[in-house]
This record gives sequence, structure tokens and C-alpha cells, in this order.
Amino acid sequence: MNRASLNVRRLRQMIAHEAARIMVEEGVKDFRLAKDKALRHLALGQHDAHQILPSNAEINDEVIARLRLFQGERQPAILRRLRETALEAMDLLADFDPRLAGSVLEGTATEHSDINLHLVADSPESVLFFLMDHGIDHEPSSAMLRFGNSAREMPAVRFELQDIPVDCVIFSMDETREVPLSKVDGKPMRRARRKQLEALLAAPDDEPA
Repeated sequence: MNRASLNVRRLRQMIAHEAARIMVEEGVKDFRLAKDKALRHLALGQHDAHQILPSNAEINDEVIARLRLFQGERQPAILRRLRETALEAMDLLADFDPRLAGSVLEGTATEHSDINLHLVADSPESVLFFLMDHGIDHEPSSAMLRFGNSAREMPAVRFELQDIPVDCVIFSMDETREVPLSKVDGKPMRRARRKQLEALLAAPDDEPA
């Protein structure tokens, strides 16, 4: 490996390491934002680094390594509490066929993480009325998800359970078979039903996947 290639590799690792630190310690959830902040912290301009930015998968690997190294004792307890609250949220929203996605499922959640659920409903209003009827404060929102080669804005709603934010993306009945792509590796997103989440909680150790 020549010196130029070695320097590029080291710089890529530095950016991935700093972006992972930002995501874990500062609670930044967006990979693009974490990369931009890492470039600023390392005093690297966009012109200098745009060709050697690490992939989301590389940063995610660094996140996992950082959690194991620096939060080896704390993170499993945090993850278990998030998963237990996710199970409670899924029970609450059982009528909408909830599925867990994101960092709480993958095992990379921190104290800054939200619970991400995918729901299926006749209309977004069905979920909003349900929360209203149960006296749960909520905020309608939207989420951008990628399907194949295109991105789609999906209706969503946000509320808190046990002081933990729960973000729910609402799929229509016609969209139940569509699986969005992961922001980490671009593959179909992993999602889990209640029984699968129960199995994770029954495992001896909760640790990053």
C-alpha cells in the first residue's frame, strides 16, 4: 500500500471514529450530520474529504466498538430498559401490528436513543385518535424512508412512554409488504414483532449486535 493510500485510509478511519463518538456522546442520529460535524471537529473541509468519507456501515461499526469499549457495563442496562419500554409500547399499539426497528432492535441504542416503531393503519388519523382516546400527548410528524431507488415521506407520530420518546411511522394497508431500506447498509431494514423482541429480552446478555 503506497503512502497516499495509507493516508486516505487513516483519514477515513479518523472521520468514522469521530462521527461515531458524536453519535454516541451527543445523541446525533443522522449519519450525514455526524459526518459533517466530524469534518469540522477535525478541521477538514468538504473539498478535502468528500471523496474519502466513511460509509454509514463503517461508522456503525465504530459505534458498536465504542459502546463495547466505553459503555460495556452501562449500555446493556440502557438497552434492556429501552427494549422493555418498546415492548410496552407494542402492547399499547397492538391493534396496529407494531414492529420494532432501529437502534433499539439492533443493539446500538444509548441513553439518547428513541424507540422506533412501524405501524399499519387504515389512516394516520386512526393512530392519532387512538392516542387521543387514551389521553396520551402526541405530536404528528413525518419521516423520510427509502424504498428501492426512491425516498418517500411517510406520516408519523411521536409520543413519550416512561419518559422515553417513541417515534412511530405509519404504513397504510397497501404498504404492509414494503420494507424500507436501512440507512446503515442500504439493505432491507430489520424489523421485529413482539415475539421476537421477547426473545431478545430473554437472552442472557443484551449487547450490541
